[in-house]
Amino acid sequence: MKTTKKTIYFISLLFFTLLLHSGSIPFTRAKQTISESYSPNLNFNKPYLYEVVQFGDSTGWYNFTFGFEGEWKTNPGGQIRINLTGSYNKDINDWGNVFSDPIPWYDIEIYKNNLGTLNNNFTLNNRSNSEVARALTLGYNDFQPGFLIPNENLTYIKELALNQSDPGGFYSKGDVNIEESYNFFYIGFEQIGGLEQKSYFIYDKWTGLLVWAKSSVLGYLLEIKSLNFTLEDNFIYNIIEFSGVTGWYNLTGGFEGDWNTNSGGQIIANLTGYYNKDPNDWGNVIDDPIPWFDIEIVENKTGILTSNFTIANRSNSELGWTFTLGYNYFQPGLLIQIIDNLTRVKKLALQEATGFANGLVSISETPLTIKIAFEQTDGEQDTNLIYEKRTGLLLWVYTSIGDYLLEMAIDDYTPWESTGEEARPPPNLFLSILPYIIIASISMLIITTSFITSRSKPGFKKFNKYILISVLAIASFTSFFVFTSSIEVGEVNTPLREVNDITLIVDYGNGTIVTWANFTLSDYNTTAFDALSEWCEVEITDYGERGIIVESINGLKKNWLYSVNDESPGVSAKKYNLRDGDIVEWTGG
Repeated sequence: MKTTKKTIYFISLLFFTLLLHSGSIPFTRAKQTISESYSPNLNFNKPYLYEVVQFGDSTGWYNFTFGFEGEWKTNPGGQIRINLTGSYNKDINDWGNVFSDPIPWYDIEIYKNNLGTLNNNFTLNNRSNSEVARALTLGYNDFQPGFLIPNENLTYIKELALNQSDPGGFYSKGDVNIEESYNFFYIGFEQIGGLEQKSYFIYDKWTGLLVWAKSSVLGYLLEIKSLNFTLEDNFIYNIIEFSGVTGWYNLTGGFEGDWNTNSGGQIIANLTGYYNKDPNDWGNVIDDPIPWFDIEIVENKTGILTSNFTIANRSNSELGWTFTLGYNYFQPGLLIQIIDNLTRVKKLALQEATGFANGLVSISETPLTIKIAFEQTDGEQDTNLIYEKRTGLLLWVYTSIGDYLLEMAIDDYTPWESTGEEARPPPNLFLSILPYIIIASISMLIITTSFITSRSKPGFKKFNKYILISVLAIASFTSFFVFTSSIEVGEVNTPLREVNDITLIVDYGNGTIVTWANFTLSDYNTTAFDALSEWCEVEITDYGERGIIVESINGLKKNWLYSVNDESPGVSAKKYNLRDGDIVEWTGG
């Protein structure tokens, strides 16, 4: 009897221990420390706030044991708030995450915007970054970066992201695009076929925190942006090439002195604030208030950096004129403060192609940057500027006029190189034949069951032929549907990373014809459709790999057809890859 009691006691104790262990992660608060591979400058005392830009539909939150935590929902103007609770190993039931332990854990709150008032809609405590990423679709396959990535080795993060473009088996296959700028690290994933997941993430390189994300799959859509990111106020530009000692003249024409630098030198800019333009400003179409800076110019004298020139609190306009960081009255200087309105920046840049200097303006973009180039046709100015799209910060410039030449880059930024690495995985043959295997297996199972049943029940035998005909008909129809759905329409031309001298003509069919000439498309967004969407608001019906149909352009719904160089290509505009000098015309029928 005593032995029995001891056995029961031992089993109960063992069961309780296992139960306690299996439930320990959800109920245990992580220590307020973070792994060394993550930024040491993270805040545990205040929540990180994310404004909801777009949201598709309410969705359920399931933990790693498939337990339903409830429906969560938000809306444009709502918020998602995360509060770091520490660093901890992944949940023992984690479905898969390539990031090494320990990983961040959070408290998370989701808010809806009700006429300007934020109402809490959903709250969970101490959940792993991996679980949060899965629930909000802030990742793909086993690459689940969530709200925070380890920023110690971004090259390693790039490898993890690229390796998950096609892990094989039942995982999603897709294109992965990666780019780095001065402040940001971008990862884009577009699933090929399947559920057509599209996920894009931008992280702060200095903290590893998520800055912006947009992710969609089936009916789900979430776009959020950080409310905590702030731009630093001190920038160091390394001189790559310089020639032509020049004088600094203020906006009243007063001479401030000669300034000079050389290869290996620096221009150091300290942002002092945002104010209205100088009342004597020579002209700048960029709206007030504009940035003002303290400037120090440094020479490299046989490896020793020596200050050559300093000047305090000068407007971005004055810097634009002095360093030739602009053309005509488009003077973006070191920082475009209106970068949030990228369309306006483009319009102002194109508008100033003519003036006291006439030339060609080209604009090209990557997910993180915008490049504006001006080539004077009636003189010698050649100005090329690359800005960060989320901050407006100048990353690189090559500008020359007469004997003057300046090329410089912030920190170690390299223009247009290592900014857009794409991994296109090979076709997964197993996934392509899997639907047919399933159809054949189900068909054989039904037919076999029918014949076995007819042996034990002779009266059932008369139905066998009808079952056989029905199964074969349904299997044939289903196979045909799968086959037609998997047809990939071939592309015209090999995709190019960049095409130049493109012309777009939109004929609205009502006497209005608009033309955009001599522009550049980049980052492999170089199709006939990309040329249209670069300048127009477009509504489409997307048929996946078979292409798209344009339903409306700038709000005008018509039977839109396109041609390239006066010839109709006969494929979807998203399948026609342009070449330098192509003329794309869209006509509304």
